[in-house]
Parts: sequence; C-alpha cells; structure tokens
Amino acid sequence: MKAIVCILSLCVPGFSGYSQTTVFKGQLLANNSVLKNYTIIINGKPATTDDSGVFSTAISSSANQLTVQPSDKNYIISYPTGGRVLVPKDPLLLTQIVLEGFQSNDQIKSYLATLAQLKDAAKKGQSETKALQVKIDSIAANLKKAGYSNDDLRMARERQDGIDLFYPEISGALQNYILQAQSLMIAFKFIGVYAFVNINALTQYAQTQSGFNQAFEKLYINYPTYSKKIGDYWDDPSLQKTFEGIADSLIYGIGKNQIVPLNDLKNQINKYFQNQVPDKDKDKVKKEIQSQIEAQVPGITDQLNAMELRVKQFLSRLKN
Repeated sequence: MKAIVCILSLCVPGFSGYSQTTVFKGQLLANNSVLKNYTIIINGKPATTDDSGVFSTAISSSANQLTVQPSDKNYIISYPTGGRVLVPKDPLLLTQIVLEGFQSNDQIKSYLATLAQLKDAAKKGQSETKALQVKIDSIAANLKKAGYSNDDLRMARERQDGIDLFYPEISGALQNYILQAQSLMIAFKFIGVYAFVNINALTQYAQTQSGFNQAFEKLYINYPTYSKKIGDYWDDPSLQKTFEGIADSLIYGIGKNQIVPLNDLKNQINKYFQNQVPDKDKDKVKKEIQSQIEAQVPGITDQLNAMELRVKQFLSRLKN
C-alpha cells in the first residue's frame, strides 16, 4: 500500500506541471468583416473560428508572445505586424487579428501591375521593358524581405493570369444572358401585338429565342466552372457566394421557372396560325394569349432590370 501511495505522490507534480496553461482568445477580421470557420495557426497549432470569427486555444501560461499564421495561401497577416501577437495579461480579453487577401496586398498589386505593363510593352516592342524588369525585381526583393517566397510570387502570378482569363468569360456570360433575356421579353410583347397581324413576327421571335437559349445554356453548363475559378483566383470568399446567388436567380428563378414556361404561349400562337383553333374560338384564344403576355412579361422584365444592376455591382467587385 505504501508503494502505491509513493507512486501516486511522484505522479502528482508531473500533472501539476503539465497543466500550467491558459486560454488565448482571438477574433479574425478580413475584408472589413469577421472571418468565419477559418483555421488559424497559433504557435504551430490550429484553431478554428466560430460564426463570430472568434477562436480560443490553450497556450503556456508563461507565454508573452505568440506567432500567428494563416493556414493557407489565401491570406496574409496584416495586423499585428509579422504575425507576432502579444499575450494579454487578462485571458478574457479578445485579441483582434486582421488578415488580408493575398492578392489584395499593396506590394503584390504593384508587382502584378508592373508585370502587366511589362507584358504589354513586350508585345509592342517598346524600349522601357528593361526599366520595368528592374522595377519588378526591386518589388520582388522587397516582398521577399517581408517574408514572401518565390512560390508565393509564382502563386500570385498564376492567380492574376486566372483572373485575366476568366473575368472576361464570366462577365460576358452574365451580361449576355441579361441582354438576351431582355430582348426575349421585348419579342414577346411584339408578337402579342403583331403576330396576329403578321406571321413574320413569329420568325423574328424565333431568332431572339435562339439567342436566349444559347446564353442560357452557356451559363448553365459553365456555372460550376465559373464558381470554382472565382474561388480559386479571387481572394474574397464572398464573391463566389454572390456569383452563385446571381447564377441561381438567372438560371432557375427567372429562366426555368418563368421564361421557359412562356414557350407555351408561342406554341399557342403557332396553333392559331396553323388553323388548329376553330374559327369561332380564335378571338377568344387571341385575347387569352395577349392577356397572359401582359400579365407575365412586365414582371419578368422588372426582375431582369433588377438583376442587371446586381450583375453590374458584382462585376465591379470582381474586376477590382
């Protein structure tokens, strides 16, 4: 029995020493808002934020300073400088840590902008390419002093190349969808009035319908790719969610749920002119078709106009 007591007594100091820890709490901010569900590295150990951007982790009670690092290459530590955080004396205090999108860093922006100038000058055979290369090398040297590696700079170039490639593609797909859908609504108004006077109005409508179908298919098919590329190349996670919300509204909310069903009206007009409607019912059918167009098209047009503004705002963010 004495032996057992002796063993336990030897173990107690060990446990006591191991338990000398305290809790460090912090809050992550990025793009002027809290950064939710993001894993930050504190002294080499991961800690994940909640919906308020707050994390907590156990640290040594003797620690006066911690090293904070992002868990991926999407962000860099903007504040505190160098990712060195002083531990507050009161463990209940919340330390704010500001992250910055990797591509948003001013020196990275300058580096990439100068690279773009160099590419443009090289295409034109201009003589200032040497001076631009010297500027690029100088900026790169400063970035390396600040802790950026060659891999970081390569990643920044690859991201910018991706943005240069996909911004025109994404913006073109969204803007063309809006344009073709608006043109289709104008065409519906047109056939509602003129198709019963001149059947050629249906031919013009068919051309507009074809343009919309192509725009719809392009956005529908490429939706997953566009969403992924926004997540890959742009450093603001909210842009991907904003794009998905816009695409869902255009493809499903407006396209499949409201525009596609209007094809039934076109089919009714075709039957009208193909003598599939009894003469005695023609006037009634004509008024029903015109009434449906008047009831549905203005509402869809208003939604498209609102989406046009939403797309413009999104593309402005995507471009900048």
